[in-house]
Amino acid sequence: MTQTKRVIAMAAGLALLLPALGCVPQDYGWASLYRPAQENKINVVMPAGAPSISQQFLFTTNGAKHLGIDVIGKVGDPVIAVASGVVTGSFSEPAYGNRVEIAHGTDAGGKRTRTVYKHLQKRLVSKGDVVARGQKIGTIGTTGMLGGGIPHLHFELYRQTHGDGLTPTDPHRFWVDGVGRVTCFDPAATYETTRFAMTYPVPCQGSSGADVASAVPARGLEALLDGAQNPANQGASQ
Repeated sequence: MTQTKRVIAMAAGLALLLPALGCVPQDYGWASLYRPAQENKINVVMPAGAPSISQQFLFTTNGAKHLGIDVIGKVGDPVIAVASGVVTGSFSEPAYGNRVEIAHGTDAGGKRTRTVYKHLQKRLVSKGDVVARGQKIGTIGTTGMLGGGIPHLHFELYRQTHGDGLTPTDPHRFWVDGVGRVTCFDPAATYETTRFAMTYPVPCQGSSGADVASAVPARGLEALLDGAQNPANQGASQ
């Protein structure tokens, strides 16, 4: 096996292993690669202060699925609503532990959206509650058999496409700052409400325009491997 093939094989193995372990190289400002099977991959840009994403959305026609994104954190870290809405579910279940579901109504385009927050340590809202964007609705935890014992938030977005049904959708398509541009919640900002657009489901460090201004493209495993093989590059990749 050539050196290039070994590097590719190593990257592919790490791409599967790191998300499974909930491990990412940095706690903030980093996002894992999409799995190869995912079509229509999105170029993700992470604010420097945004808690990192350990696993991306995956939906394929052959049955492989990870219907959301996993955001790492510590047990007890806040989980916040990505947009205003009404709590339609707040309960515990064996597989996903404590979960909260929020309906965000119908936007100007006539489309409905629902968001789901799983593996919560605590649920701080009840069914029927009206919540505002940025409101604390729970805390990061490890609950549920599929939580893996790793503190993280599994966040899902469902969007109306055809008819009345809601379809699992890549959350990176609906950030306030645009497709792929993860947007930290800023309590001082004014947000448009005619279209559905969301902010990050956990608070960012600083939570200010400075974080967005210092946003950097999400680094993939190939960049880490390059840094590991070329120590001179490591300073530039931090």
